[in-house]
Amino acid sequence: MTTWEFPCPDPASIHISAWATGSVAVSGEATDVITVEVVPSSPNTNLDELIEQVRVTFDNGRLVVKGPKKYGLRLRTGLDLTIKAPAGSNCQAHTASADVSLVGQLGELGLDSASGDVTVASASGAATVQTASGNIFVDRANSDVRISTASGDVQVGHAGGELHISAVSGDLEIGDVAGQMDARTVSGDIAVRELSGGRAELGTTSGDMRIMVKPGLGVYLELSSLSGKVRSDLDEAGRPDDPAGNVQLRCRSVSGNIRISKSLAA
Repeated sequence: MTTWEFPCPDPASIHISAWATGSVAVSGEATDVITVEVVPSSPNTNLDELIEQVRVTFDNGRLVVKGPKKYGLRLRTGLDLTIKAPAGSNCQAHTASADVSLVGQLGELGLDSASGDVTVASASGAATVQTASGNIFVDRANSDVRISTASGDVQVGHAGGELHISAVSGDLEIGDVAGQMDARTVSGDIAVRELSGGRAELGTTSGDMRIMVKPGLGVYLELSSLSGKVRSDLDEAGRPDDPAGNVQLRCRSVSGNIRISKSLAA
């Protein structure tokens, strides 16, 4: 195990790059010290040579962590990186197949992974998450979020700002959304547990859509599917022709089914 410590009373700017395999964990918590720890992913593996290639620098509130320059082609394990930083710290991370986990209270986030999964507990600032085949889970986002994945699934618990999601074959599962939402997937399904305001535009090619709207809101609907079934369980009184309702919902699919209903809060 190799550890670095740096005094840091204020939120930091964290930059992680070239982390190929293993895992990355960043925690925003009540502390005035940044701690960086690197260990082999497998406790029975000696990777001292790789650990020695890790570069960690801290200057004027900016923490930079660079992974090893080269990983052996036959390497079956990697390095686990753990960072503890003051609450509100921003984080930028670029990984290959390493899983990324961000917990505690963090600020702005920018995450880019090829095949690793990404988990975000809470983000107070804008967040951008991109993967090729990794799954993405964002529990709570208080600002704008942009998510892009090819074959990974996406889960968002709460979105307080604008939410933009683009996927190819992954399913999209969203908890509650209060702001503008734009979500599109080709063959995946889209499910929204509670839509409570703003404008939502959802689109699929062959996936199904199930959208639940908070009771008591005026909703403007535009629903279209060429060969799928379209159904709305909303009251007529809650579906005004005036687009200036509390919620504007547009759903388009080629062959998928679309169903709109009241949220379970009813």
